Amino acid sequence: MKEEKIELPIRSALIPNFYQNFHCLAQACKDSCCMGWNITFDKKDYLRLRRLDAPEELKARLEQNVRRERKTDHEGIFYAKFDLDSNNGRCPFLNAEGLCDIQCTCGHEALPLVCTSYPRKTVYSYAAKEYTLSPSCEGVLQQLWDLPNGIEFVEDPLPKADYGKVSVVPGESLGLYFTPIREMCIDLLQNRALPLTQRMLSLGLVLQRLQKEDWAAFQPDLWERQTAALAAENSLSEIPGNRQLYLVQNIRVLDTISAQEKEWPNHLSSALEVEGRGTLGSQNAKLTFSFSIEAYERALERFQEAFSGREYFFENLMVAVALYLGFPNLNSREDLWKSYVSLCSLYSFYRFVAVLGCAQEATKEKLFHYLVMASRATLHNRQRFQGFQEELFQHESSSLAHMAILLKG
Repeated sequence: MKEEKIELPIRSALIPNFYQNFHCLAQACKDSCCMGWNITFDKKDYLRLRRLDAPEELKARLEQNVRRERKTDHEGIFYAKFDLDSNNGRCPFLNAEGLCDIQCTCGHEALPLVCTSYPRKTVYSYAAKEYTLSPSCEGVLQQLWDLPNGIEFVEDPLPKADYGKVSVVPGESLGLYFTPIREMCIDLLQNRALPLTQRMLSLGLVLQRLQKEDWAAFQPDLWERQTAALAAENSLSEIPGNRQLYLVQNIRVLDTISAQEKEWPNHLSSALEVEGRGTLGSQNAKLTFSFSIEAYERALERFQEAFSGREYFFENLMVAVALYLGFPNLNSREDLWKSYVSLCSLYSFYRFVAVLGCAQEATKEKLFHYLVMASRATLHNRQRFQGFQEELFQHESSSLAHMAILLKG
């Protein structure tokens, strides 16, 4: 017989220090969120924009550039959008100085929710109302860059208006023990006694062990003692990498993205000397493209020289991604491992993009640009992102050994 659900009251907020210090770069941003994206919003924001008390010139622009989606899309946040298609991919209200004419004329409160909230994200976990930021924003990456001592967290009480609750079924989920499990995962990611790749593999060992636990009689203290020793094992360093397979996997991801976004994926494929792309869409696709491992290794050497001593930045990036994804997912054993595979896949793709994006010019600006583009193409395209993960599971490429291939590239 199924156990009854337990309602967990949420009375506190969990806030990382990079969230507290974030501010929009506005006109200084080189990869503005007002360019190259669909900017969609709900019916409430649509009606408010159309009725905005604004000068006649701005009213005319709102009339022309605020459009309802097709009837089939009239749900949720996809009710309407700004017409970027008629403005070369730029928001029609983004002026020559890189500022928003709606905000400049009518104030911050006139903007739709998507504009005032991005890149922020809040979600109720099993433990708290969590605040985080998407790494698809250059300003967020700058915050992570400016934290050489790592990410710290503040836990504050919530005002009553923000109280929440989440449900958990004991035995089916480990939601009751989310706090100690999450803390151990973050501690592993921030353990600078090991290289970041080794930490990610150690995390896999720990979560693999967690999958095998008796969830109905879970003892978090005992599990923590057992896994602390497991995470410190040096045997993981002996798991072989495979640069060929690492590059093939990430070229497949890049190939899928390039179907919609040509410019930056083409720059990366050129740096890797890829030929034969566009043939990978079939489930039965074989290795019908070529690339240069030597080109990647040259780029990697240049990247490592330019960013020596900056591993903390990638540590911060992965902690931020873990928070953004709600990692680890403790709803089921299957979801737990899928969330780990997702984290590894993103780390692998970020490194791949960062190395090749800096192949010709290894600067912080280039690094940020390609990480922003990679995040927008994955974290903010959930259907595409889930497709990448499903492909790994369908082809039995989701084992810890395969994660080692993705991580050690």
